[in-house]
Amino acid sequence: MSAHDNPIHKPRTYGNWIEPRTPGIIPGLGLLGSALVFAGIFLALPFMMLNLYVPAITIFLLTCAFAYLISRKDVHGKSIATKIIVKCGWWMATWKREHMFRGGILGYGPEGSMILPGLLARTQLLHATSANGDFGVIYCPRQHTYTLVIRTSPNGEDLVDPGQMDRWVAEWAQSKADMADEQGLLQYTVTVETSPANPLQLRQEVTGHADVNEPDFAASVMTSIVDTYPQGSSQANAYVAYTYSDRRAGGRRRGKDVMLTELSSRLPYLIHKLQATGAGACTPMSPAELCRYVRIAYDPEQAQQFDLADMQGIDVDLAWRNCGPMATQASWDSYRHDSGISETWEMTMTPKGVVQATILKRLLAAQQDLMRKRVTWIFRPIPAERKPDIVDRDVNQADYAINSAKKAKARDRRRARAVNQTAEEESSGAGLENFSCLVTVTLNGHAQGEDRADVASAIENLGATARLRLRPVYGSQDSAFAAALPLGLSLRQYQAVPAKYSDML
Repeated sequence: MSAHDNPIHKPRTYGNWIEPRTPGIIPGLGLLGSALVFAGIFLALPFMMLNLYVPAITIFLLTCAFAYLISRKDVHGKSIATKIIVKCGWWMATWKREHMFRGGILGYGPEGSMILPGLLARTQLLHATSANGDFGVIYCPRQHTYTLVIRTSPNGEDLVDPGQMDRWVAEWAQSKADMADEQGLLQYTVTVETSPANPLQLRQEVTGHADVNEPDFAASVMTSIVDTYPQGSSQANAYVAYTYSDRRAGGRRRGKDVMLTELSSRLPYLIHKLQATGAGACTPMSPAELCRYVRIAYDPEQAQQFDLADMQGIDVDLAWRNCGPMATQASWDSYRHDSGISETWEMTMTPKGVVQATILKRLLAAQQDLMRKRVTWIFRPIPAERKPDIVDRDVNQADYAINSAKKAKARDRRRARAVNQTAEEESSGAGLENFSCLVTVTLNGHAQGEDRADVASAIENLGATARLRLRPVYGSQDSAFAAALPLGLSLRQYQAVPAKYSDML
């Protein structure tokens, strides 16, 4: 047998992530930051020419202080100015008691309802129909967006050939590239949620398919399995949410009926693209399923009650206006909601170098000491007509950083190689998009400080195994918790400084 008859599979590697930036003339500042600094200096010159030294020095010192605050950044890329804005925003929220929410008869909801808190309060749940059945669409009036959620059943990597995994990854890359051509698509999220398995689910599955004429031996074996198997087991669910804007290419907005019709026509195509990536069975979530998911997210202990109702054949009628929590309260580094307390981390650095397809395996795995762990990847595809301009700009900036320095830095040379490779791949039809990640863990509401500290340490270690740098979302835990849910919420539209300007600072 020759060596060609038994080829050795070499694992593929992935990487080449580039952090978008707009470098300015002043080191450490972006294009807008450099422009504001020069504007402050030019503003001080007329006062100097008129011998008005006090206002000239004051403007100059304020300009220097501004440059210092936005240029000094920590390991997570957060500047001093950003931290000050977050602190001030948190102080204002606590002063106005906006970090607290109460539902029910004594709460804020109309007629004693239990509406969703915070940024999700004004969302609406619409009903649509397609060839795949009925499904729910989440409408956000503030963002003018419509979100449909698809529940998937990933096959996993057990007993899967490496070649098949490579094909799944290739199909996922192709589907991501195709998302740039989706008319009106603003973002899409992939959420992987793990939790300890509920014994009632297995018992319901076994008893629902049991044969009344089964032998006694088979019945005793199945009863033993039901009693012993759920111990230490876990369950994983995956959701993909697509968020569309109602704005047409010409600027006019489309009505709800038009949007629901368009989403119904796009749903079979989206499901077909997902199934080719190894996502398994893909079904759009119905309005009842969305209400149930949100209710359990805010009150994890209700999951057993829903499973018990399913086991007894009881239909639970839950409306969107009543699937919120009874009470929530956000603190600086955590979020308390009904029976759970959650903490959310954000990704501040992507893996350096190349990685393999299994890099996220430990981060996505279930943990028995948590009620819920939710890892959400947020993707914002860049339209195809903008990709060449962005790639060319990155190449020009990388070349300028190398040629303008007497001795080019190693990171500048590494960035130049990365942007050149990106330019070649983009010219071959590859997609281009911005992405981020949120990791939310939910513990029992009675968890003590030591338990929370252990979980925080474990999550940071899991982030290190995935070669990600994670940072708690200080001062915005309630908003980050809502954004990590597959409901299509985009936090970029709620920033104190608009995103298009903050990216250039």
